[in-house]
Amino acid sequence: MPIRLITTTDWPAIMAIQAQCYVELTPESLSVMQSKWQTSPSSCWVFEHNNQMLAYALVHPWRQGDAPSLDTEINGQINADSWYLHDMAISPSAQGMGIGKKLFNYIVKQAKTLAVNGIGLVAVQGAHTYWQKQGFKPDSTSVKLTKSLDSYPAGACYLYLSLS
Repeated sequence: MPIRLITTTDWPAIMAIQAQCYVELTPESLSVMQSKWQTSPSSCWVFEHNNQMLAYALVHPWRQGDAPSLDTEINGQINADSWYLHDMAISPSAQGMGIGKKLFNYIVKQAKTLAVNGIGLVAVQGAHTYWQKQGFKPDSTSVKLTKSLDSYPAGACYLYLSLS
């Protein structure tokens, strides 16, 4: 299978894909990205083809209706019944090949296996239409979430996919 868990040797390729994909925001630092993985290494994956990384997804437990601020490290175990899809990026050379859909379907399958209630995310760079096609819906916005969203570029929005 071309989808596997992230390992320590994957970070140069992950950081390269991140830098290629995000043009409307400053890419997050290595320490911030790794903090997501270290919090939940069993829910962070890469998609490979012919031993080349084409995509990655950083997913960790988080509370529905909330999102961590951009470029902020998270630490420790998080007690939550939902997941947060912090980042899913496809290398520009691999876009249009259906890799995003395959990786996302894998994430949903894993979440359902573990009885996760749902998955939240912050859509950036106009990606909200893509995520809404995957079943995500706008969720209520709290004061805390609004503060977190202020750390993202204009137009960022919180979406949630219920799995229960």
